Amino acid sequence: FITGKAEYGKSNTAGVIAEKLLDNGFGLLIVDIDGEYYKQKAAYEILHVGGDDECDIQVTADHAGKIASLSLEQNVPIILDVSSFLDEDEAKDLLTQVAKQLFAKAKKQKQPFLMLVEECHEWIPEKGSMGEVGKMLIKIGKRGRKHGLGIVGISQRPADVKKDYITQCDWLVWHRLTWNNDTK
Repeated sequence: FITGKAEYGKSNTAGVIAEKLLDNGFGLLIVDIDGEYYKQKAAYEILHVGGDDECDIQVTADHAGKIASLSLEQNVPIILDVSSFLDEDEAKDLLTQVAKQLFAKAKKQKQPFLMLVEECHEWIPEKGSMGEVGKMLIKIGKRGRKHGLGIVGISQRPADVKKDYITQCDWLVWHRLTWNNDTK
């Protein structure tokens, strides 16, 4: 879990983790909620998929199996750019289906693979309705490691992230936090 206030290094830390994994040939899928990981394409061969024509390939939830196969089985690094979906339900459905497919395939593949999930409080909130996507991400956090499937959640507000997820994290990277609820 990587956390800290805006502009204090969360995405940079996640980018360094991604670069080290890519440099060493490990599998990686980045869930980009703000379209900020596109810069990784300058130095690495990464497939950029999403909902608009700025992506290498436009995808929907129907492509989840292919996305999971490419990234996990064929070791193709992927940026899953959900920032390009105008309909939030489409983005949630796509991420849910990709996470389900990764979890199912990881059980058979049993190789190191990492999902980086930006703004995870949007998918796995502490309060309110979580939905199927959040339940799937927590399942990966709790049970994915057995099969080599890891997840890194990134959020500005740890107080807003479901504690069931945070308690499963082995690494906690804390950048600057000032709000009492977050530091607790």
